[in-house]
This record gives sequence, C-alpha cells and structure tokens, in this order.
Amino acid sequence: MPQTIVVFGAGAIGSLVGARLHEALVNVRLIGRANQVDTIRARGLLVKGKNESRLVQLPAATTLGGTADIILLTVKSQDVQDACRSIAAMHSDATVVTMQNGVRSDREAADILGRHRVVGCVLNISATYLEPGVVEQNTRGLFQVGAPFPESKGRVDAVLELLSLAIKTEPVADIARSRWTKLMANLNNAIMAITGLPIGKALRDPGLTRLSIATIREGVKTAQLGGFGLDQSQRARTFRLMSTLPMPLSYRVFGGRLAGNFPPDSTYGPSTLQSLQRGSSSELDYLNGEVVTLGDRIGRPTPYNTGLLESGRAVFATHQYLTPEELLKKFRF
Repeated sequence: MPQTIVVFGAGAIGSLVGARLHEALVNVRLIGRANQVDTIRARGLLVKGKNESRLVQLPAATTLGGTADIILLTVKSQDVQDACRSIAAMHSDATVVTMQNGVRSDREAADILGRHRVVGCVLNISATYLEPGVVEQNTRGLFQVGAPFPESKGRVDAVLELLSLAIKTEPVADIARSRWTKLMANLNNAIMAITGLPIGKALRDPGLTRLSIATIREGVKTAQLGGFGLDQSQRARTFRLMSTLPMPLSYRVFGGRLAGNFPPDSTYGPSTLQSLQRGSSSELDYLNGEVVTLGDRIGRPTPYNTGLLESGRAVFATHQYLTPEELLKKFRF
C-alpha cells in the first residue's frame, strides 16, 4: 500500500520538498498557513529554480488531519513544540522527521512524541519564500539524515528513500554533530536580519565579514568546550581551522570566501531575514541564543553572539534595520 506523507510547514523548504515529492508521484499533502494554502489551492505552487520555473498542483490544507506514515516537520524551530502537540493529537505512530535549524528540535519532538518516532534531518540548502504560492531554490541541496536516538534507527532507511526523491540525501552516523556544524553556518543569519542586506552584499562588507568570522570562531570554541563536537565534513574542517588560526590570519584566509556562491548582486537573504520580511517570529534564540545559553552554562563569555542576539531581537521588535556601521559599533575586535 502506498505511503501517505504529510509535510507540516509550508514555508520555503516544506513547499519545495512537498512539490518535489508530488512530482515523484508520492501521496503527499502540505499543511500550512491560510494565505499560502489558499494560494496553492487557487492557482498552484510556483517553484522557481536556476534554469526553470514550473507550476505544481498539490494538495494543501491548514489543519493536520487524516492519516500519515511519515510526517516531514518543516515548521520553524520556535514552532516545533506546538506542532508536535498537534501531531500527538492524531494518535498515530507516524515517523516524524525534524527538519529545523538549530540543535533542539530532536529533543523537543521526542519529549512529546517519543524517542522511537523521531528521525533527524539537517538541511544544507538555500531556498526563498517571500510571497504566497511562490518558492525558489537558490542553491543545490544536500539533506543529512540520521537517528538522534537508538530507538529510531529502524526508521531511518524509509526516510532516506523518501527524501532522496526530492533532494540529494545522505545518511550520517551522528546527526547531533551535523546539527552543530550547520548551526555554525547559521550564526551569520543574524547579520543579514539586522542589516536587511542579502548574503552576497553583507558578507563582502569588510566589517561585517570580520564580525561573521568572530561570531563563528566564538561559536565553535564554545561548542567544543561545552562538549559538542562538529562533524568531519569539509565545512566543519573549515570552521575548526577558522577558530584555530589567529584572528588576523583567519580573516585573511577566509574573509573572501564567506559569501560563497552568492554573487554581489544576489538578492537572496537567509531564512531569518525572510521571516522578518514576512512579519513572522524570530528563530535567533535557537541559533545565536544556543551559543549564548551554552556559554552561560560553562562560564564562557560570548560577546559576539550575545550582541547579535540582542540586536536581532530589537530589529524583530521594531522592524528598523541597522546600518553596518551602527551594528559594528556594538562590538570590539
């Protein structure tokens, strides 16, 4: 009997994955907010890519109902617990795949649904959702899937098989290390959210680049001292070297590489900036806030992540961006 798949969270990633699975003839339905769902029902979901755009007609609803074999949980980090309570009300044994930034979602989902049901997925992809009914994939993607708990190891293969129909997917032995590695990359989200600048522009500004490197260095060192290691990926090796070299040398080596594949004229902003632009809530407490909380626990100061967290909270409250100069005045290098 064909599996029934639910994508719970119709933002950039959820909508993109849902559309890809639907095109692969998977029985999938998308659960999202009314404005997104109403638009998809009325005229379909426009999926934009680098070389083509296409309109995908897929089932969408605003409430979680019916049955499911696998639930792809693609809500933001700050919405995981509420979403899991809704899933618990289904009284099913569906596998729940946590697909959030940050490092808390596996534990939060398991506390509500049980460790045996939760499979973790780290998203290495950039996508945009700024208007109802339209999503865009901005970079090539890689999903990393693994069992955050021994009790859920038997569910990993089915998730790997499913997600491979949508995006390149690989298994990882230690999903926690992969999450901490991705977190280091997401620490920069705050810079773009605070300044309102796209990645390609923000991370070519010399001052913001210096702030970015200082923030990642602080994050890596705090995680390591707190007992949380990174994985063995090339990205993780870069972060470890960035945190090991003296700051002036680290800046010279990595300063010109942070913008990655985003050209200076790219308009892409990360998910945190997109949330701000849509009037949604902030996930910064699950990003920079994670480093700050860990630093407090182990007695290590985290001035860069603390400063970005506080400035980011203020921008989400006031919707007033800071110029790079205004932001940089808050830090000492």
